[in-house]
Amino acid sequence: MSCCCCCRKRKRSDQVNYRRFGNDDASYYEYTDPQPKYYNDQIGQLSEGLSFTVSGRLPVNCERFSINLVRNNESRDVALHVNPRLPQNYIVRNTKVEEIWGSEEVSSALPFRLSRGEKFSIQVLVTNPCYMISVNGQHFAEYKHRVPYKDVRILEVKGDVEDVEMQRALVMNYPQRLPESEPKNIELHIDNGIDEIDASAEEAVTIPQEWCLIGAPTKKLESSPKSDHSTNDLGLTLPYYGALPPNSLVEGRCLKIEGRVRLLPHSFYINLQQGQDIWPHPVIAFHLNPRFSKASSGALGKAVVCRNAWFNGAWAEEERSELDTNFRPGRTFILVIVCTKDSFEVYVNRQFITEFKYKVSPELVDTVYIQGDVKLWNVTLEQNPVIRGRNVRIYHNPLCSDTEY
Repeated sequence: MSCCCCCRKRKRSDQVNYRRFGNDDASYYEYTDPQPKYYNDQIGQLSEGLSFTVSGRLPVNCERFSINLVRNNESRDVALHVNPRLPQNYIVRNTKVEEIWGSEEVSSALPFRLSRGEKFSIQVLVTNPCYMISVNGQHFAEYKHRVPYKDVRILEVKGDVEDVEMQRALVMNYPQRLPESEPKNIELHIDNGIDEIDASAEEAVTIPQEWCLIGAPTKKLESSPKSDHSTNDLGLTLPYYGALPPNSLVEGRCLKIEGRVRLLPHSFYINLQQGQDIWPHPVIAFHLNPRFSKASSGALGKAVVCRNAWFNGAWAEEERSELDTNFRPGRTFILVIVCTKDSFEVYVNRQFITEFKYKVSPELVDTVYIQGDVKLWNVTLEQNPVIRGRNVRIYHNPLCSDTEY
């Protein structure tokens, strides 16, 4: 059936706009061997919840490879192009329409962790607003649809890869976890028999020696096995998922997060949430997000601190304040999130920073998710004991009057 005149004009206009953002260096999209390492033109019609997991091995001389979702039209448009480039240490996402590549997307909060000579697993999930892409069991990026995905019929893999396999499945959650990306159990430092301490008691903090100084790695770090990312010396891998037992976050307890701020921090965030999935979106009882680059003042430690919660399918109204957070670039910190009767209270290095009134019960929280410009070495759940003779807990809001417990 032919298009009407206005449709043809709109189509030509879309193509002009797409060409305007075309990529100048098309050589990165070409391969010496043009034959795909994997080709499947029977993947069926795409729909929300359909997942494709491509796995294989990268040869020791791997430079780049790509996973393409291709439309079944005359020009074989590439709806999604996922292109890891190992010399540059980033993963390009792009679309090709009428033989013209669009503008590349390369940013991600997840570090680049594909290595020559090792196995890999890349998952692509189809959702209505975007494709979701995970690498080795960790969510890597979202890519908004630039062309309709309904007529995609082909999945191909090109470039420097070996032993390629593809798994197609209709899934209920994303990402598909691998053993190395499973949540770590958070240490519980809770003794229900002790909820009161002497006023002279001080908090004991053990900081790994390697974290105290900014400089060249020690020989111990250099000789550590590459695959071991979970030791105290190397810290905890980001993004960090920590698992809590059900009904752990109750009044009188606190979550302690110990780490170090990166030298040039932009932002980081902590989610106290229900479940470890990225899709469907989890309920988030507390989202804490210091944004250093948004601060109007240039003072060290100044940040716009955003607080929010996600429930009933949407974010609540965001709360934000510009605060002296006590975070310093390159310096260690202890961040404590305290559960009180009606709110989360946030303390950094024993200093009260802010609070967030409960929108949903903290007892539903079973996962702690941390991402951004920090390095972590420890996350624990602890008591917030009462100081004997003062009727206040160790962490208590100084703006409030002493409360009996």
